[in-house]
Amino acid sequence: MLSNLMTIRIPKQMKTAIAILLAAIGLALVSGTTAENKRLHYDFSKVDRFIENNSGLYRNQIVVLVSQDGKLIYKKEVGLDDQSMKPIASASKWLSAAVIMTLVDDGKISLNDSIGRFLPIFTSHRKGNITVRQLFSHTSGLRGDQNEKFEYRRNITLAQAVDSIAILTPLLHKPGSTFNYGGTGMQIGGRIAEIVSGKSWQQLVDEKIGKPCGMHVSFGSTQNPIIAGGARTSARDYLHFLEMVINKGTYNGRRVISEKSITMMLSDQTTGAVIEGTPYPRNPFSAFPKKDVRYGMGNWLDVTDEHENVFESSSPGLFGTHPWQDSKHRIAGIIFTVTRPKISNQSSLEIRKMIRDIVEK
Repeated sequence: MLSNLMTIRIPKQMKTAIAILLAAIGLALVSGTTAENKRLHYDFSKVDRFIENNSGLYRNQIVVLVSQDGKLIYKKEVGLDDQSMKPIASASKWLSAAVIMTLVDDGKISLNDSIGRFLPIFTSHRKGNITVRQLFSHTSGLRGDQNEKFEYRRNITLAQAVDSIAILTPLLHKPGSTFNYGGTGMQIGGRIAEIVSGKSWQQLVDEKIGKPCGMHVSFGSTQNPIIAGGARTSARDYLHFLEMVINKGTYNGRRVISEKSITMMLSDQTTGAVIEGTPYPRNPFSAFPKKDVRYGMGNWLDVTDEHENVFESSSPGLFGTHPWQDSKHRIAGIIFTVTRPKISNQSSLEIRKMIRDIVEK
């Protein structure tokens, strides 16, 4: 029987098909290896030197992580590791906007809903026509920040803080007409999220973003969480969120946010509003540095072309943490630190440009 098996003939047509299949597999393996080799052989030594020479700007506490297509391509740690939990200030805004977009996906709210629909107290004080979109794009017409008055108070609830904003905060501009960066609008949005879901803000963050993205993010145990700036997380965990954004709303094969909502987050939501109050008027390291930096949902659209196509966006915080996404090169990156306010912004933008230039070669 063995000798009979050994003399089985394979038809010529089958031999040809097998040969074509093996050649295709070999080509795919070579192509994949070539792409992977290019990724593995990026030379980031210039970035290493720059970080080492400028680490003082970050109080010698900095982690830089960069991934491409979900694979880590660069890591630098000085004085911190990528699992250190730190406050990230306004880098929280991107996370909070993402939570809101999951509720849009669920049909709980629409970006064009007026806040008076959920919070009649605003209608009673002639502010009910502000939309959810305007809350998260800083175009509500309200003052950008109330800070110690309402947002940062620990002896009141989120509901009480928002009621106080409705009663005591004047409407400075027609909603949608003027951009004033700050946390007031997002504080209102956080309360609306609680109302439509029946859950606390932290529960929503855990359920909608934290667990699906494999990240731990805490807005603290306070009953009045700072929606626009109160999060604590680690560099590694925030990178997971950014990889989800780069992957158009999925993480590890699981849908977190719809692709439509990701597109919305990364597109201009200010609709021509006059830029009145902004900490980020220009990006000197963009190809078009004279253009005003516009805003999406929770993130700055800071590298665009003359046709308003968005290549990169970011959400830097007051303490120096600087996350960004580069959709052109499928890059997710974060510069994670706790430093003096605003002192590291310029160098972080330069780090981003170096990385952009290296992967583009």
